[in-house]
Amino acid sequence: MDKNTILTMPPSIRVQEVNKLLEDHSLSEICELYGISSGSFSKLMREGDYLYHQADKRYYPFVRSEEERVKNPKSGDSDEIAFFKQNVDTLKKIVSQFEEQGLLLLDNRIYSREAKFVNKSIRMNNDIYEEFSSFCEEYYPHLKTQDVIAQTLIDAMDRYRPECKREQ
Repeated sequence: MDKNTILTMPPSIRVQEVNKLLEDHSLSEICELYGISSGSFSKLMREGDYLYHQADKRYYPFVRSEEERVKNPKSGDSDEIAFFKQNVDTLKKIVSQFEEQGLLLLDNRIYSREAKFVNKSIRMNNDIYEEFSSFCEEYYPHLKTQDVIAQTLIDAMDRYRPECKREQ
């Protein structure tokens, strides 16, 4: 993780990452790692009301009163809730698109860097191929037809593999 990443991430995630680093490093080593002065780093870490506890060598959320502690035991959730509130329209569009068209998620093996590609010629019913090509153009124009075919082969193997040999 670099300096820019640590500066832009939400405070709750930043605290989690730094607390992990504090298991093996001191605060001064972490400051050097990111190239941030200790004063700037301390100020950065106080964002979101987090404080460093020297005895534990960890950052904790600061609780101003007993009422606040009881009312809001998981202050880390506030970042996620804020994210959802800020992106509610986009999330609604994604859900709507999924409900209307479905969602095709490609298996990681299809675009893996370690994958070796080969050319294969197969005989296929022309009408079926044309229908499949039209399907790909209409619903998945952002994907290559070869990738949709590869995913279709994976789905067929998963679906039609005998029960006793299916992966759980």
